[in-house]
Amino acid sequence: MRIDIPMPKAGLTMVEGTISEWKVSEGALIQKGDAIMEYENEKNTIEYESVHGGYLHILEAAGETVEVGRPIAWVTETREEYDALMGGGAPDTAAAPAPAASPAPPAAPVQAAAAAETVSQGQRRVRATGLARKMAREAGVDLRDVPAGSGPDGRRIAARDVTAYLESRKKAVPAAAAAVEDEVTAIPWTGVRKTIARNMMASLQQSAQCTAMCEVDVTDLLALRQKYVEAEAYLGCRVTVNDLLCMAVCKVLKKHPTVNATFDGQTLYTHRHVHLSLAVATEGGLMVPVIKNADTLTLAELSLAARDLGQRARDKQLRGGEQGCGTCTVSNVGMFPIDMSTPILNPPEVGIFGFGRAVKKPAFGPEGTLVPRSMMWVYLTFDHRVVDGLEAGKVFKDLQYLLEHPQLITA
Repeated sequence: MRIDIPMPKAGLTMVEGTISEWKVSEGALIQKGDAIMEYENEKNTIEYESVHGGYLHILEAAGETVEVGRPIAWVTETREEYDALMGGGAPDTAAAPAPAASPAPPAAPVQAAAAAETVSQGQRRVRATGLARKMAREAGVDLRDVPAGSGPDGRRIAARDVTAYLESRKKAVPAAAAAVEDEVTAIPWTGVRKTIARNMMASLQQSAQCTAMCEVDVTDLLALRQKYVEAEAYLGCRVTVNDLLCMAVCKVLKKHPTVNATFDGQTLYTHRHVHLSLAVATEGGLMVPVIKNADTLTLAELSLAARDLGQRARDKQLRGGEQGCGTCTVSNVGMFPIDMSTPILNPPEVGIFGFGRAVKKPAFGPEGTLVPRSMMWVYLTFDHRVVDGLEAGKVFKDLQYLLEHPQLITA
């Protein structure tokens, strides 16, 4: 009985999945309905429940990326079938073994030969099981160097033969040579990270991206945020600097619909409301959940929505429709020692705002005296096919005014 990466639900374009974790070990006895594995598609981690009971033989290890429909494990009904499979037998691809029929002498040799890889070594012919072939290929081992003997006929190379050969080769490495060998860790680019890499390259190749920056005095903004922190019990949430920045962006976008827009290369679509995308860093890569109709929310509502989406993005619990439907993005790196950056557009959006850290600097006060002020770099990457320099300048003028007069952000 075969286990595959399941076909995606209607409407999804997933063609492969990455096995993130096997919840049971090789050879374990599993029951129908047991959660035995987790795999990642391009957005979430999904738990897989076995539709068969029996003994599990794993073909693809955790971390492997597998095409939809490709076998990742076998489940045998009996321990004897499992032992035969591990010894080199070829499993039946049917959902259940068919009853024994009249013997057909030519069939068994033909199936065995098709399931095994055959290579020449002088006058000797070497055969190997599919699992042994996979292990040898990944380890860079020539099957002709592996002694055979544990297969069912004593001539076919099985998985245990490859394992034994690799162990013997490790022992043969001189201690001095092993001490100076470099350690190279291969990190497959799969799942969410693979999707991010593909989308970022496509973004840069398919749009005319330009980044503009300006430095803004956020001293009063930080003071206002501190007042909201002191009123946390009353508000029912802890307002962050990012919440105030997001609300300011929403107000600016309402005045500049060309930036609160999506563009497919032929038609520009402006939007009545702001669907604000938030760049959220997770262990698996950058996720971009969306606060729908963010311009209609109060500061407290916006803060709670941002916290909820951010946490569920980090937990890989985002629901359908909560990504990929934004009209503009906010990326805040102020928690890191980063002053300026050039964020990449999130297509089909035409704008992404970025905010650096707040740094105290000397500035001239009203009477010409030097005073310490908290300064922050603000930047905007925009698609120059849609937004020109004049429009970008107007956006910065309005955003700077709001950040330097923060009482207007919630007005």
